[in-house]
Amino acid sequence: MQPTLYALNVGRGDSFFVEIPTESGTSVVLIDGGDDFFDESVKPLRFVQDKGWNQIDLMILTHIHPDHLTGLLEVAEHIPIREAILPYPEIVVELGKMMHPKAIQTAEMLQMYKQLHVCLERQNTRITLRPPFGERTIWQFGNFLLRHLDPVEKSDLSAFHILEELQTAPAYRQERLCAAFDGQSNGDSSVWLLEDADGAHLVLFAGDALQPNLERITEREYIRPRGFKVGHHGMMDAWNEPMLRLLSPEWILITNHREEYKIFVDAWMQLAQCSDSRLFVTGSEANTFYLVSRLPLMPERIELL
Repeated sequence: MQPTLYALNVGRGDSFFVEIPTESGTSVVLIDGGDDFFDESVKPLRFVQDKGWNQIDLMILTHIHPDHLTGLLEVAEHIPIREAILPYPEIVVELGKMMHPKAIQTAEMLQMYKQLHVCLERQNTRITLRPPFGERTIWQFGNFLLRHLDPVEKSDLSAFHILEELQTAPAYRQERLCAAFDGQSNGDSSVWLLEDADGAHLVLFAGDALQPNLERITEREYIRPRGFKVGHHGMMDAWNEPMLRLLSPEWILITNHREEYKIFVDAWMQLAQCSDSRLFVTGSEANTFYLVSRLPLMPERIELL
């Protein structure tokens, strides 16, 4: 049996479930939680409940942005999580009142990240930090491996360096630093690869990672995924023609809503054609519930009833 990938239509955000068959049953992995829910059924918590899953075996937060973090907190408040992989150690900082919209968003996300950490501790979840804060890079589920590819060095984490400065900064500098963190957070995003025991690369999950992140990875190792989830919701700072030719995926997945799909579809199609890849966008069609792939097959669109 093969894993099943569910890509929820959470607008311009990420929320993926991977259902992986094992000898003892099924393991469920949740990667990010989204924040734009056009219907209650699209919320990750509701999806778990409708599927009848009684726990999440592994929860992954790729980075601290609302369209990746928000939905995870609600899941952690109601569903047992065996293990969670977080991007940073606990962040202890007292923030004053913010005025800039991006600074306000960062302050809210840091509070939510703290709440997530507390919630996970309360239910005795095993909390693991991704590299470079933790050493583990591979999680095995039966005949399948989920492997952390990037970042690997602290020098790769420009947004985290801002957080370090923020923790000791005087009040008058906090707003500027919070706004700067929001702008740098995508570059700190985790990148994950799902592969089978024979080494076949099934899906590359790029989170909101940008082009330099992928360049670091491909300089270290050869990656040839059947499916490629593009970083940063398909924006042009996350992928280009040389990278697509190098990865040569059979299919490409972009997480975005219908409005931006209409704006960027021609550019996205042109890029996909350079590697002869099929393009799928979670929100390209109205009333889409999720895309589902019996890996490594191409995704199918499921509409909300």
